[in-house]
Amino acid sequence: MTWLPRSLGALTAVYGLATLVRPAIFAKPAGLSGDEPPVPVGVLVRAVGVRDVANGIAMATAPAGPALRAAIGARIAADFGDALTFALSPDEDPNARKKAVAVGVGWGVLNLLGLLAARRG
Repeated sequence: MTWLPRSLGALTAVYGLATLVRPAIFAKPAGLSGDEPPVPVGVLVRAVGVRDVANGIAMATAPAGPALRAAIGARIAADFGDALTFALSPDEDPNARKKAVAVGVGWGVLNLLGLLAARRG
């Protein structure tokens, strides 16, 4: 059953593209900036957006089997890595940090379910 990880991959790619166009979509809820992030924050957010576009496309298009499982594994590592990074980073807004950690863990769990689904089918 590959529809779940492929759908998650497509959503990831779309979100990554959105952050390339407007970094505040990621930066503001994560507590990294206000409405318009400073240039260094925007650059880093766009780098994460590029990663998400590439990984999302890989998940959406990889052949079923080892290639798809590898793409999903990379996505899981990125999601839990994002959560860990936010958990260990100081933030002026502890609620924003908690939300960013929760989002990373939530997507990691969703993609873990996608990996399990891909192994079954």
